[in-house]
Amino acid sequence: MTNKNNLSMPVVAASYLGPSLTPNLDVAWDESKLPLSPDDLVLKIMGQPLRRAGRFIKLVCCSALTCLKSVPSEELQGKKIGIFLATGLGNVDEILPFITQVFKHEGGFPSPNQFANSVSNAAAFFLAKISEIKGVILTISQEELSFESALWLAQSYLEREEIDLALVGGCDVFTPTVEDYRERMDLNPDNHRSMPMGEGSSWLLIGKTSGKKIGNILSVTLDYNPKTELSSNESILSESEMIADTLTGMHSKQKILLPGFRLTDTDHLFFTGKGWSVEDYLPHCGIHPTATAYGLARALLCCPSAFLVHCNYYAAGRRALVMATTEQ
Repeated sequence: MTNKNNLSMPVVAASYLGPSLTPNLDVAWDESKLPLSPDDLVLKIMGQPLRRAGRFIKLVCCSALTCLKSVPSEELQGKKIGIFLATGLGNVDEILPFITQVFKHEGGFPSPNQFANSVSNAAAFFLAKISEIKGVILTISQEELSFESALWLAQSYLEREEIDLALVGGCDVFTPTVEDYRERMDLNPDNHRSMPMGEGSSWLLIGKTSGKKIGNILSVTLDYNPKTELSSNESILSESEMIADTLTGMHSKQKILLPGFRLTDTDHLFFTGKGWSVEDYLPHCGIHPTATAYGLARALLCCPSAFLVHCNYYAAGRRALVMATTEQ
């Protein structure tokens, strides 16, 4: 079974935020020192503290607002904007204390802040309130294909003209300890690439405006087939080349593969020998469920005039393939 959305959509803006908490920059970070406090970043971007909000909500809002602020305000006026927040593990740091209080310590009443932060759609509603967005507001969780699923859904809303623009992002936060974090993501030595654990909050604003765009999302494909069949180097290259051949102007663009952390057998030499580059973004953000959002946002901002292919899957065999182009 395949869910495929071939609707090409302009990307108006993008932002990426990794473990260093430095928007749109690759800055060195150390797994052993995570997580860092986001309070200085909140003050820098919002100008005031974000009260009654946990760390997850702060990272969602900071990166999403960075994305929105890169667009002239007149381009957003009168637009019906939807928010599609993707997360694999959600607001774990706030959910765990809530569960512990209620179920493990003879019941009792959690604090109002604990309860508010534990609600699954809390971060998306915080963002909607701060940015004064009144369109559809959804949180999507599909393990490490959460961002791809949110992007597919956002394209569907745009195609039906239910919204004018879609703010699509992925956020997952570092959850001590490293061992617990890996266990929650079902990471075993043979099912992921060897990388430190990380975190990120990265966003795309997609849809049509009268202003400039930084690229296009060409297609989002979600497949339900054995990973060995769909994620082989030959399969990825064949499908990518087939899409590129149907598009005009691809001969002048650099072709770049963005490999997700589950692609354990990616052969860089195989792709470079076929005229492709491999952009490994994971050293800049580490492994986290919505790392795809970081990789795509970073490539859209940093790789001009390129044809991008991002591939990842999870252990059950479902693969996601996102294809995009960037402008000059």
